[in-house]
Amino acid sequence: MRQLLTSKFFIAVLAFGVASALAAAAHLWQGKPTDYPYHSWTSWAIDDFLAAKKNPQMVFLGSSLMLVPLSGVDADHLNTRLDGAKHHQSAYFEQEFGQKTGFNVKTFNFALPGEMPSDAYLITDFLLKGEKRPQVIVYGVGPRDFMDNLLPSPAATDPFRFLARFGNIAPIASLTMPETFERINFELGQAIYFYGQRIDICRKWSDLAMQLTNDVFPAGKLLSRDVVHQMVPEYKPFQLEQNEAFFRPVTAADLANFVDNLAEYKKRYKTLKSQTFLTQMHFFGDILKTAQQRGTHVVVVAMPITDINRELIPDAAWELYRNKLKDTATTGGASFVDFSESACFNRKDFSDTVHLHSHGGRKFLDLLIEQLADDQTLKAALRQKPDGNVQMAEKSSGGQL
Repeated sequence: MRQLLTSKFFIAVLAFGVASALAAAAHLWQGKPTDYPYHSWTSWAIDDFLAAKKNPQMVFLGSSLMLVPLSGVDADHLNTRLDGAKHHQSAYFEQEFGQKTGFNVKTFNFALPGEMPSDAYLITDFLLKGEKRPQVIVYGVGPRDFMDNLLPSPAATDPFRFLARFGNIAPIASLTMPETFERINFELGQAIYFYGQRIDICRKWSDLAMQLTNDVFPAGKLLSRDVVHQMVPEYKPFQLEQNEAFFRPVTAADLANFVDNLAEYKKRYKTLKSQTFLTQMHFFGDILKTAQQRGTHVVVVAMPITDINRELIPDAAWELYRNKLKDTATTGGASFVDFSESACFNRKDFSDTVHLHSHGGRKFLDLLIEQLADDQTLKAALRQKPDGNVQMAEKSSGGQL
């Protein structure tokens, strides 16, 4: 009896292995990278970037430290509310940079909430290539990007979940998934086709179940997303639909409102996790290396934060961050713009302890444009087509550059 059960077990395992191999060969249930399980800040940005008829010459990368001021400035500049799901440019930068330098550039804002250097690397490696390669990347970074004590692993971010669908992450699995269980889970997905395709399979069955339910039962009142997230906090984290998150022109009351989020950052800076710091610095260096190999010039911008947020970071950790950031940027062939301790910014420029509001954002962009206008390496990059040939990027009315 025992021998019979053992034989049946091995036959079942063999049959499952054959079925998995056949399904893999036929790409059964395998969705496209853009068949997302739901939409988020990341998926909207990816879709807009891939769908753009005119490729941008300049792409902004970074976390909300870059996203919030760029989009806020545009809301003021264009005097209209902007849908966060669909607005992915810096109209103000394009206008002011053009007037300052004579270059007529098209921008794309790929800054995302919570974006880490590991996420920015996936954007650079998987998306900013070929015909979609920009001539310049402007990457704004802050200390949280390298020393977030609350980050379980690089693979835990919202950008990573969506960006990983666009390429092979196996070569960087040891860095992005250092924890044993997370790594085992990934390797199982690599070895077992059905498990590796579980997200796409679940999405297809969920869509089918929803369609059947709607056909059989009359439509009822749906629970709001806030209610659903209160009931199940981890259900579709960072989900975002159109017309849900807006950047609006600011009022005097908005500018006067300062949010004290020090409690959050005390947790983020509680201890310097060396593995997180070194891993993110590794990916930061790989961004520069990948861009340089493709002929894209990178401008690294150390973003400003308030003095009270800076005081939460031990001096040794702060100096390690600033020195390593500058050294990696300069040795990687990037231009380096340091606003991290600039006297040009004060608390009145911020909406909380790290995010510039739109008026502070305009000051930031004006100062950045001044720096970039004198960057001859950047100008040389903008004169190049993706294939390396010189193009006339300057406006017809532009001066000598």
